[in-house]
Amino acid sequence: MTDVASLRPIAAVLVSVVAIPLILGSRGRPNIREAWTMLAALAKVAIIGSMVPGVFSGTVYVTDLGTFVADIGFVLRVDALGLLFGLLASGLWVVTSLYSIGYMRGLDEHNQTRYFASFAASLATAIGVAFASNLVTLFIFYELLTVATYPLVAHDESDEARAAGRKYLAYTF
Repeated sequence: MTDVASLRPIAAVLVSVVAIPLILGSRGRPNIREAWTMLAALAKVAIIGSMVPGVFSGTVYVTDLGTFVADIGFVLRVDALGLLFGLLASGLWVVTSLYSIGYMRGLDEHNQTRYFASFAASLATAIGVAFASNLVTLFIFYELLTVATYPLVAHDESDEARAAGRKYLAYTF
C-alpha cells in the first residue's frame, strides 16, 4: 500500500459543508434548495468514486490537516474499508435525498430547509467518520455527527420529538 497526499478525502467531506449555506440561502425556493441537495450528493459520490481505481491498486489517499492534540494528527485516510463505507453512505445519500424530497413535499412538512441542511451536515460528518485516520479524528467527527443529526431527530418540534432529541444527545454524548 502506498500513501498518497490528496485533497480528495477532505473534498468529500467539504462538498456537503459548502452545500449547507447554499441550501439555507434557497429557503424560499424549494426547487433550487433541492437542486443544491442533489448536486452535493452527486458530487460527493463522484469524488469518492474517483478514488476507487487507486484504492483497488493499493493507493491510500491521505489528507493531513496538521497536528491537533499531543502530536496526534488530524488526518483523513481513505483505504479499502473507509472507501466502502464512504461509497455506501454517499450512494445512500443520493437515494434518500430523492425520497426525502418527495416525502417532505408530499406531506408539506415544515422547516424543509433546516432538514436538508442538517442532512448535508450529517453526511459531511459521516464521511469524516469513515475516513478518520485515528481515534481523535474519529471522536471529533462522531461528536459533530451527533450535533448535526439532532435537528433530524427533533424535526417534528413536538414535545415528544424534543424529548427524544434530548435523550438522543444524552445517550450519544
